[in-house]
Amino acid sequence: MEPIFEGSAVALVLPMLDDGSIDYEGFKRQVQRMIDGGVQALLVNGTTGETPTIHIDEEFELTKIVMEMTKGTGVKVIAGAGSNDTETALKKAKFAKEVGADAILVVTPYYNKTSQRGLIEHYTYIADRVDIPMILYNVPGRTGMNITVDTVVELAKHKNIKAMKDATDNIAYAMDVLTQTRDLDFDMYSGCDDNILPFIAAGGKGVISVLSNLYPRETEKFAQAVLHGDMELAKEMAYDFNDISKYLFIDVNPIMPKAALHHMGVCGEMVRRPLIPTTEANKKLLFEAMEKFEKKGY
Repeated sequence: MEPIFEGSAVALVLPMLDDGSIDYEGFKRQVQRMIDGGVQALLVNGTTGETPTIHIDEEFELTKIVMEMTKGTGVKVIAGAGSNDTETALKKAKFAKEVGADAILVVTPYYNKTSQRGLIEHYTYIADRVDIPMILYNVPGRTGMNITVDTVVELAKHKNIKAMKDATDNIAYAMDVLTQTRDLDFDMYSGCDDNILPFIAAGGKGVISVLSNLYPRETEKFAQAVLHGDMELAKEMAYDFNDISKYLFIDVNPIMPKAALHHMGVCGEMVRRPLIPTTEANKKLLFEAMEKFEKKGY
């Protein structure tokens, strides 16, 4: 079966006004930038979209905006449908299906967590009840919950569980999953901009990227270079992107991407508490890396 997408998807930043309310016009501008930049897919309501501090009704409104803006463009829409409450995740998944999203991204339960048996129950419960392609989301640094390789293999057998976003930043883990699922209809996407080259080269289908918020066209070019075996270009881009990828995460995501987008004149840098804007020292590191990259002229 065809992958959900091949290349780069952007984990959309959510612009906010100075009072902390959602800047819907700024969000629309960012969505259009990504469409114009040639990304393969848009992820709405992911970690980078500050879902822990926005209401479910706001999530649904943002999804509807993305669906409307991507109509007729060929750009896929992945809707975040994660929660530490299985029934809430199911509600989000049903809404995504209702409005026509191409796939859902479901993070592991956080704080309450669960066992590996509980993970299988959580994901299977949702996948049994909504006929939409599901991408598992493994980000143990955020959730305190890892999906073991055996659990991934078991879940990959479900007809609606089609892929995993791997944000472990552990290539050995990714290799093990790729090896164990190679005979199944199951794909892997990197969730870390610093390992796009090795991850895709090993068999991943692409990246769900924070970096794309800044450089959609260039990130897509990079991902396609790896997918098509242009390793000379891919290596050069990996090296040239390296410092930006590093400094984008020098503070808690999405603080640094918002600082960068503010620097680029795209939107404000406001984040909802408990997140707060970063330091001038951190900004200096990122902005200098961006300036150096932009001089390459990709």
